[in-house]
Amino acid sequence: MTFPHTPFTIRDVQVPNRLVMAPLHEITDQPFRKFIREIGGVGLVVSEMISSEALIRHAVKAEKMMAATGERPLSMQISGGRPEALAEGAQLCEAAGADLVDLNMGCPASNVTRGGAGSALLKDIRLAERCVTAMVKAVKVPVTVKMRAGWDASQKERGEFLDFLRMFEAAGVQALAIHPRTRAQQYEGHADWSIIARAVEAGTSYPIIGNGDVNVAADAFRMVEETGCAAVMIGRGALYNPFIFRQILEPAFAVTTEMRIDATLRLFQILLDLLEPREALHKIKKIGAWFTKGVPGGHGFRQNLHAASDPQALMAAIDALRHHSAA
Repeated sequence: MTFPHTPFTIRDVQVPNRLVMAPLHEITDQPFRKFIREIGGVGLVVSEMISSEALIRHAVKAEKMMAATGERPLSMQISGGRPEALAEGAQLCEAAGADLVDLNMGCPASNVTRGGAGSALLKDIRLAERCVTAMVKAVKVPVTVKMRAGWDASQKERGEFLDFLRMFEAAGVQALAIHPRTRAQQYEGHADWSIIARAVEAGTSYPIIGNGDVNVAADAFRMVEETGCAAVMIGRGALYNPFIFRQILEPAFAVTTEMRIDATLRLFQILLDLLEPREALHKIKKIGAWFTKGVPGGHGFRQNLHAASDPQALMAAIDALRHHSAA
């Protein structure tokens, strides 16, 4: 295997390279996915997590999360703890154009786990089995899973994640992304890549995708070398640096401050083109804080970011950063 350029397959879906944009809540919507594909380098994108319960109620916000135009391949991720709702939700994603449907078994947020969804499914392997089985039976597209190393340290130390891997294989899951923190860790501490290596060593028929603490291009190569994972999934690292996928594919690719500012402006423009102004402003405030870290003059921009009420004024403020950095 030549990482990262060689394609890989998730059943009959071909991914053109071995780099995956992780699903990020309130981030990886249609505008952000369009943007990250324009930047280049990513092989597979995943929607933000969509509640299966909201989908089957035809909640407007949930249905908008499925918006996609011309994205191939595209995975849509759903969450839930009821097999029937997950099956119906998976069908709705398939009908909306998903090439893959992913089950979230990793979200640590208490408002998700309280309802038995996200990483709470790690506490009940039989329920998790019913959930993935219902999804696999409900759709023709491949079903995948994203999970954590366990609910807590004791579950991780017992290696129960390996039981889940075998169960997924028997149920017909076609790929697994594993984030090797526990739910109890949230996003603190270090991602234990040895968990990814053990998952690969288990020899499943489906590919293992590694996730966690890939913040610069060298981290992706090191993850593959240390774990043998089939592909690398990047989340927060792409918020700090949306060019990270390009840099992994093209080691000589250099990112300038002007390129970062231009990218921020481009994302803002896509948000304004595809979203209502109020929603676009909310997203601009959220993502603008990430994208401008390390940009000369960015601190002052971020100080004024949350008080802003006019998207066009924010666009002008970002443009002013270019002149500041060039001075």
